[in-house]
Amino acid sequence: METFKIGNPVTASARTILLVDMNAYFASVEQQCNPALRGKPVAVCGEGRTVIVTASYEARAFGVKTGMTLPEARQICPGLIPVQGDLDKYIETSLRIHKILLNYTDMVEVFSIDECFMDVTATQHLFGGALNIAREIKAEIKKEFGLLCSVGIGPNRVVSKIAGKMHKPDGLTVLNKENIPKIFKNMPVEKLQGVGIGPRVAEKLYFIGIKTAAELGEAPVQLLKSHFGILGRIYKAIGMGLDDTPVAKYGDEKPVKSVGHSHTLAADTADINVIYSYLLMLCEKTGFRLRGYGLTARTAALYVRFSDFTGFSQRKTFKHYFDSGEEIFKCAKEIFSSLLPLKKEVRLLGISTGNLSAAAGQSFLFEKDERKRKVTSAVDEINTKHGDFTVKPALLITAEKFGILERCGIISTRIWKK
Repeated sequence: METFKIGNPVTASARTILLVDMNAYFASVEQQCNPALRGKPVAVCGEGRTVIVTASYEARAFGVKTGMTLPEARQICPGLIPVQGDLDKYIETSLRIHKILLNYTDMVEVFSIDECFMDVTATQHLFGGALNIAREIKAEIKKEFGLLCSVGIGPNRVVSKIAGKMHKPDGLTVLNKENIPKIFKNMPVEKLQGVGIGPRVAEKLYFIGIKTAAELGEAPVQLLKSHFGILGRIYKAIGMGLDDTPVAKYGDEKPVKSVGHSHTLAADTADINVIYSYLLMLCEKTGFRLRGYGLTARTAALYVRFSDFTGFSQRKTFKHYFDSGEEIFKCAKEIFSSLLPLKKEVRLLGISTGNLSAAAGQSFLFEKDERKRKVTSAVDEINTKHGDFTVKPALLITAEKFGILERCGIISTRIWKK
């Protein structure tokens, strides 16, 4: 694949930011894990009836897009191969990719599971410049994992992210300040998605006559503030290619604000036993993650999507902290009780926890509580070693029979080159 470049390499006198963007990440990882998937249209999805999370470039050639349902995707791509996503595998791979990036600077900010910003201003001279760093990163990731990435280089985060999106897959694009007016002149505002301009904002900008990035940068601040409030000034800066936001040092993560899970049922149902079984599964997963983070919660939030795609959501804060699936389940059932008796079948369930605090980690005063804590800890250890729900509450059997463990395609193995 040809490497694209616009402009000259950024000089050391300016801030030099790289955006490393893994291409069709989840699907590409699955193709590398399973050679039988390589060169074929692959769609990564969740369990049961669900939407497409990401698609391989072979599937995208047919028009398969993120957010499509499997039936919709199969209509336009009959040969589509759905693969159940494995978040643990993607996270593990991301962490290994981070190690490559950290060879060049400790200023590596994880923007998402498949994107990282790098500030190489202070270190680029050690590696022959930013352009050479980008080439080496692309080569190392391809050699180590067989994966492609696109890299954007610019004087700030906004510009580097725009550059990284310009030529995919396997692109390498440099944008300097002098390039921005020419590039932005004909760039539709919807192309600024991912740097702060979402679809609804882009639609509203079109409504007030702003159709290009350059027009956004030239728009009067008062006009933008009248429509978008304080964000109007930020949008204008984006349209001018300006951004003073620093790249955070690796490991300086923002604190976790909520922990949760959601799941689309195998079939719409009003069977309360099936619904509660699914709900318990989500609560157990949420509790496992809370304990993994060393956190407890006081707020539980429930989301229900019905068969007609209408929804219900409600949160409630309790007096006590909790981190076990059993306790979260009690809170969720209390919220769900307001929906009974059900007037519609349920399609999707979601549970999340908030109002988080660090777990104290001390022993409990009462023997039964201490015994329960030890059992939970032992179960966590077994499930971590042997897989989710190796040991599980009996109530989950109902959900399993209803299709909770159905896979939507080929299950990939965790085999890597090294």
